Amino acid sequence: MAAVADCVARLALVGVIVLLAACDACPDADALNPLEPGLRWQYRMVVQRNGAEPQRQTRIMENVARRGFAGEAAVAIRRNDEGRRYYLAERDDGYYRVAIKSVASHTPIMDQPAVKILPLPATLGAQWREPAHTYLLDRAQTFISEHAPGNTITLDYRITDVDAPVDVPAGRFEHCVLAVGRAYFKLGAGAGFAPTEVPIEQREWYCPGVGLARLERDERLTSQAHTITGGHISLELTHAPGR
Repeated sequence: MAAVADCVARLALVGVIVLLAACDACPDADALNPLEPGLRWQYRMVVQRNGAEPQRQTRIMENVARRGFAGEAAVAIRRNDEGRRYYLAERDDGYYRVAIKSVASHTPIMDQPAVKILPLPATLGAQWREPAHTYLLDRAQTFISEHAPGNTITLDYRITDVDAPVDVPAGRFEHCVLAVGRAYFKLGAGAGFAPTEVPIEQREWYCPGVGLARLERDERLTSQAHTITGGHISLELTHAPGR
């Protein structure tokens, strides 16, 4: 009987340890960008360039640590499946990216200034600006390859909904915040096209206890001679953290 009792006690202890470990990876139910260590997101990404077959990928993000960094009390380090690390902070007025570290670099590179991801509180009509890059504006093969990610833009964001439902492969999420960023990228004149401004729009859905559940990006341009093309990117959550 003593052996049985000891076994039961050990199983109970193991159960408590497992429960505590699971709680360490449970997101704050109200957080629009959960920063707790151990949280993991998996996304289905589709890149559709005009005139080309869609490219499908799986993207994974994971919070690997949370600690003091550069004067911030509790910065979350979020790593993607390529090894790049993002240093994220929650301040009184919003979520920020304060630094980024590539696989090739030894130390993080500070964002100057910090990049606002989402304001807090996330109220309807809130506005902010965020630096970004073009991703889909490519020279066609008739030109020397010149990929657009080096071209910087500034997205003007506005929260257009604070009670949006979102349906993604990971499930249906309610009471989500929809942030819409817009910009115009200026293209100079060239063979087959006149000077023009390319409309760029990015839509991001942030859900309580989940974070980013969906992202849609449009760079709407195809020149008449098809020498410059744009396209569409979608990112949908297939596995939510803590679930």
